[in-house]
Amino acid sequence: MMIKSGIVLLAAGVVMSAVKPGFAPLFNGKNLDGWQIVGQKGSGYVVENGLLVCPADGGGNLFTTKEYSNFILRFEFRLFEGSNNGIGIRAPLEGDAAYVGMEIQILDDGAPRYQGRLTPAQYHGSIYDVIPAKQRFKKPTGEWNTEEITAKGRLIKVVLNGTTIVDADLDSVRDPAVLKKHPGLARPSGHIGLLGHGTRVEFRNIRIQELP
Repeated sequence: MMIKSGIVLLAAGVVMSAVKPGFAPLFNGKNLDGWQIVGQKGSGYVVENGLLVCPADGGGNLFTTKEYSNFILRFEFRLFEGSNNGIGIRAPLEGDAAYVGMEIQILDDGAPRYQGRLTPAQYHGSIYDVIPAKQRFKKPTGEWNTEEITAKGRLIKVVLNGTTIVDADLDSVRDPAVLKKHPGLARPSGHIGLLGHGTRVEFRNIRIQELP
C-alpha cells in the first residue's frame, strides 16, 4: 500500500513538472520582432547568423515590447575588447534605464580603458551604481558566458556562469541619496532592454520565464 502511494505521488510530481510553465524565447534568431529601439545610435542592433548584436557603430536601448514584473531571464553573451552594454529591467521606455529602471551591467571591466575609472557597483553583473557584484567569474573576451537574472518582488539575483554574483534585497538600499538618484528601484514592472554604448556585444539564447 505504501509503495502504491509512493508511485502515485511520484506520478503526480511528474505531471506537475510537465505542466509547469517553461521558458519562452525573447529573440527568434531571425529578426527583432517583439523588440523596439529607443534612442538608436548608428546601426542600432542587428541580427547576424542567429545572434542579436550591438555593433561597434551601433547602440541605443533595445526594449521588449512587453513589460515584465517577476521573472527569470536567461541569456548568453560574448564580449570583445572594451565591450559596454547592460540589461535593463523593469524600465520605462523613456529616460536613462539605469536610473528610472534598473541596469545589470554588461562590461569588459578588465579592459585598459576602464582601469582606475570604475566604482565597485560599475563592474560586470552589478546593479549599476547601486549593488556591486562579485568578480572574477566572467570568461575571457571572445568566449561565451551564460547569465541568469531573477527578479521576484524586491529580490534581485544574478548568476554568472553558474556562480551567484548578486543576491540583493532592494529594501536594504536605504541611503536617501541613492534612492533619489535611482527612482527605478521602486518600480514593480517594466520593459527588459539591451542598453548599448557603441561597442560590440553579442547575445544569443535569450529566454524568459515569468513568475507569479
